[in-house]
Amino acid sequence: MVNRLLPGWFSAINNHKELTTETQRKQRPTITSCLFQTLCLCASVVKTSMMRFLLATSNPHKLDEIKAVITDPALEIVTLKDIGLDIDEPVEDQPTFEGNALLKAQYYADAAGLPCFADDSGLEVDALDGAPGVYSARYSGMTGGRDVVDPANNQKLLNELGDLPTEKRSARFVCAMALCFPPGSQTFSKTGSDPVLNTVLNKKGIRNLFRDPIVVRGTIEGRILGPGDEGYAIDNPRGIGKNGFGYDPLFFVPELGKTTAQLTPDHKNSISHRGKASRLIWDQLKNLI
Repeated sequence: MVNRLLPGWFSAINNHKELTTETQRKQRPTITSCLFQTLCLCASVVKTSMMRFLLATSNPHKLDEIKAVITDPALEIVTLKDIGLDIDEPVEDQPTFEGNALLKAQYYADAAGLPCFADDSGLEVDALDGAPGVYSARYSGMTGGRDVVDPANNQKLLNELGDLPTEKRSARFVCAMALCFPPGSQTFSKTGSDPVLNTVLNKKGIRNLFRDPIVVRGTIEGRILGPGDEGYAIDNPRGIGKNGFGYDPLFFVPELGKTTAQLTPDHKNSISHRGKASRLIWDQLKNLI
């Protein structure tokens, strides 16, 4: 854009030098006005080239974790609330974290017309054959706010594990994150296999990306609080630690000697399953923009 406008600047300068009368000068654009108009156009180009991505969540913790990783000023991450998208949630009926993440990301990308991040995350406990797994958020069957659901889920987990010793309470947090793109054209390389980025301006003047979905997985290993651990009691679903949410107060990381609820937000994000997934997806995305 700037290269196309530079000749206009030089032309204005030459014309200005050649004019001899005040009347003629008033009839020609001044150098200042040309520069001002060009800068306005450049600012407009920068503004409209900012890429907007939707994050399909109503959980502010997830938004904070992802924004802590994806800090490129050319990317604007918005939520469903930000864009006023009020539609029914999709039914998460897939048997894997990856399947549910893809389902949600494509559903909201189609509805919003924007590239969309979505994740499905949860807890896998080895002694429970991987449960609660994809049912982590609704493990107890309780409904309501997090202040009701989280303690209920945690209590059921403690009840299921009973008095198992700590060495048999191994577990991991898993986050599958998907980035899907709205319907549109797609081009391929000459080999016919690797998808190539294709960009267009949507009706709002925001550049959209069209290519195959990106799916990644991040994990963190640990165990569930058990007999002998500080903060453990089979009837204490709040575990230990005041940060985080969900199963964080019960998820103990032996290398750190703490639960993930005892970590600062920055520390947790540097090692968490969602933080790892965010970095993995960003590593792929930044090569395309």
